[in-house]
Amino acid sequence: MTDQDLGRINIIKTDKGGSYIVLDSVVMPSLGKLYLESQPITSRENLVGTGTTCYRARMPNSNRWNYVLKFKWRWAKERSEDELLKLAKEKRVWGAVSLDYYKEIESTANLRRGLRWGRHRKFAKMHQQEVTCNTNGLVEYTEETDSLFQNRILACVVTSPVGRPLYTFQSLLELIQVFRDAIKCHRSLCNNAKILHQDISLGNMIILDGQDEGKPQGILIDLDSAIELVEEAETKFDITGTRPFMAIGVLKSERHTYRHDLESFLYVFLWIIITNHTENPPETSKLRQWNSGDWDELAVRKLLDMDQGGFQTILEEFAPEFSSLKPLAESLRQVLFPLRAGVIWTGTDGSPEAVDKLYDGMIRAFEEAITSEGIR
Repeated sequence: MTDQDLGRINIIKTDKGGSYIVLDSVVMPSLGKLYLESQPITSRENLVGTGTTCYRARMPNSNRWNYVLKFKWRWAKERSEDELLKLAKEKRVWGAVSLDYYKEIESTANLRRGLRWGRHRKFAKMHQQEVTCNTNGLVEYTEETDSLFQNRILACVVTSPVGRPLYTFQSLLELIQVFRDAIKCHRSLCNNAKILHQDISLGNMIILDGQDEGKPQGILIDLDSAIELVEEAETKFDITGTRPFMAIGVLKSERHTYRHDLESFLYVFLWIIITNHTENPPETSKLRQWNSGDWDELAVRKLLDMDQGGFQTILEEFAPEFSSLKPLAESLRQVLFPLRAGVIWTGTDGSPEAVDKLYDGMIRAFEEAITSEGIR
């Protein structure tokens, strides 16, 4: 039995220059061989899932890490990310990531070819019972199902430019410029390409260095969860996003909208300030509760936190060096959660006037803060 039969695919090789991958010259003749950094910049370590792993990459004759190479086992039924990236480029989306290479390498359907299966089984719901090993293995914890295995495809994607993680911001001015430009990028993605990102999160915004005047200081990456808005009515929708940053409406199983993504920007903004260059909020932070509980509990919790009283408690968690950003945070809250009959409103107004008003309001809030920080 070969390595490939066992599910091992020797894509990454090594020579005296380090680890590298040889790209299909037919797909992208200009790239060819790319060297990878020794450690991935991000990786999923779950036993079951997409297995997404990203490396910074460079050309053999260069010392500059100009590319990001991503491996991911995506669902075959989902639209591939490369199609949306191509559409964004075609529609001249401001701040769009460039797709430099895409190839589908393997599939679980191919790896399972020729195997003979009995009745399909799935793990049954277990109520806090202890799993013990016996001669029957785990079979007693499973039940028969009519659902067959769904096919996953291993895709290799190369994009540029390479940016810094959001938590590496070097000044408050840089941070708020990045947020302003990421929101502009989101607006262009929606308006020009009719693409809704659906996963505004800490890991999906990056900082770009050395940008010319008029170029974005920060952009959105990763369109794995994105959808094309023209398909929205036909698409079965699921709760999509990264748990701490999900909008209240999304947690309530409402169809994902542009406004929900803008709400997620606020949650990321609060998170990056309160974590203050660390991975997680302090043990006593209210934001800790955004990462636990079921969807309904999270929706209620966030609704209380976005009310004026709850929000003031969150602002009190800002470290002294971030105190100048409290007015910005409050302005964003008021723009996103207007009062209706004395209660904050979390719904979406999809009229063109309302869409422009919400984007303009958030961008204006950041630009006013940029002006204030710039003269300090």
